[in-house]
Amino acid sequence: MSTEAITQEQFLREFTKELHNDNAAAFVGAGFSMSAGYVDWKGLLKDIVTDLGLDPDKEHDLVSVAQYSVNQAGGNKAALTRTIVNNIGIAKKPQLGHEILATLPIHTFWTTNYDKLIEKSLEDAKKVPDVKYTVKQLATTRPERDAIVYKMHGDVDHADKAIICKDDYEKYPFEMGQFASLLRGDLIEKTFLFVGFSFTDPNIDFILSRVRAVLDKDQREHYCIQKKVTRRPREKRADFEYRQLKQDYFIRDLKRLNILTVEVDDYPDIPALLEKVAMRYRRSSVFVSGAASDFAPWKPNDVGAFLQSLAKSLAASGNRIISGFGVGVGGAIINGVLDHLSEDGIGVSEEHLMMRPFPHTPSGRPASASRWTKYRKSMIDHAGIAIFVFGNKKDASGRTVASNGMREEFDLCVASGVVPIPVGATGYMAETLWKEVDGRFDHFFPNATASIRRSFTAIGKPSTTPGNLEENILRIINHLQKD
Repeated sequence: MSTEAITQEQFLREFTKELHNDNAAAFVGAGFSMSAGYVDWKGLLKDIVTDLGLDPDKEHDLVSVAQYSVNQAGGNKAALTRTIVNNIGIAKKPQLGHEILATLPIHTFWTTNYDKLIEKSLEDAKKVPDVKYTVKQLATTRPERDAIVYKMHGDVDHADKAIICKDDYEKYPFEMGQFASLLRGDLIEKTFLFVGFSFTDPNIDFILSRVRAVLDKDQREHYCIQKKVTRRPREKRADFEYRQLKQDYFIRDLKRLNILTVEVDDYPDIPALLEKVAMRYRRSSVFVSGAASDFAPWKPNDVGAFLQSLAKSLAASGNRIISGFGVGVGGAIINGVLDHLSEDGIGVSEEHLMMRPFPHTPSGRPASASRWTKYRKSMIDHAGIAIFVFGNKKDASGRTVASNGMREEFDLCVASGVVPIPVGATGYMAETLWKEVDGRFDHFFPNATASIRRSFTAIGKPSTTPGNLEENILRIINHLQKD
C-alpha cells in the first residue's frame, strides 16, 4: 500500500458515517463502466488517434487529440459523434459496482460518462432517477425522484452535443457553466466518493482548484478508490519503482484537494470494497424481532428493564433500531431508543428508529399471511443485524406456543444476509433459533474470536443475568460491525 493512501478501515468507518448523515455523493468516471464492456477514453479515441497517424500508446492528452480530429475535418465533429455512438450506443447491463451504489443512500450522482449505467442501476433498484445533461433540464424536477444524475459531459442519445474536444471545453464555462456551479456547491456541501476516475479531465481539475482556492484548508474530505501499482510481467524493478513513486506523488497531490485515496489490489476488488461499505452501512441498522404473551420464567418487569436498557445502549452506540412493535416486546424497545434520544436532545427520525407496526384489516384482525411476509421483508431489507428475543404467542385454545412469525423473520434474515443473534436465554422460539445458529456458528460468524464464541454461548444460557446478556449481545454486534 502506498504510504500516502489511507487504510480501508478508515475509509469504511468515515464514509459510512457520511452515508448515515445523508451527506454522501458519488462521482463516476469512465473506468467504472469498463466492467460492463464499455471502453475508457483511450479506447474510445483509439481509432481517432490512429486515423491521425499518431500512436495510441504515446498519446495522453486526449482532449487535444479529439480537437485535432475536428480540425482535420474542417471543424466537423461527425467522426467523434460516430465514435461515441458506435462504442457507447449499445446498451449494457449495470455491474455489481453500479448495483451497490444504487442501493446506498446516495441521492447525488455526477459523471463524465455518456452511458446510461447509473440511471439504469437506480431504476433496477426501484428508485426514480432525475437525469440532467442539458442546462434546460436543470430548471425542472422529476416528480418523486430518489436521486439526481448529473451527466456533465452529455448523454449518448445526444452524442453530437457531447463534451469531448478542446472547443467544447473552452465553451463549457459559457454554455454549461451552471453544471460547474452546481458541482462546486456539491463539493462544498457533500462528501464525494470518486470511482473509475483518473482526475485528468480539465473541467474537474478547474472546479476542484476553485473549491480549494475558496475554502483553502477548510475543504470537506472526499474519497477516491484506486488500484495500486503492481509489477507487470517481465517489468524491470526500476521501472516498477518509478511508477510506484509517481503514484505516491499523485495521491499526495490529491490530498492537496482534500481527496483521500484508498487502494485496492485489482479492479475487481473495487466492487468488493463497495460491498463492505454496503455491509457496514446495513450493519448499523439492527432489527429486533420479538413477541411474547408469556415471559416465564422471567418476570415482566425484568423483561421490560432488560429490553429497554438493551435498546438504549444500541441507540447510544449509533445504531438505528428497526421494530415491528411485537406484542410484549416492542414497547420496551421503543422506550429505550426514546430514552437515549431524549437524554441527548435528539429529535426522533427514521435515522434512529424505524417503527413498523404490523398491518391489520379494518375488523382488527391480522392481514393476510402473504401481506405480513412482504411487510416483514420490507423491514429486514433495511437491516444488517437481527436480534431475536422470546418468540411465543397464544394459540386458539389459549396455550403458549412458539411464534411462527419469528421463525419466518429468521428465515428471511438468513436469505437476505442479515446476521442473526438469537438470545436463547429468553426461551421459546429464540432458544430454538439459538441452537440452530450455534450448530452452524462458523457459517454465521466466520471471523469470530474465542471471546465472541464465549459471548454467543453466554446468551444461550438461561442462567446468564440480564446485565450480562446485554453486555455479550453488544460485544457480538461490535465485532460484526468491525468484521
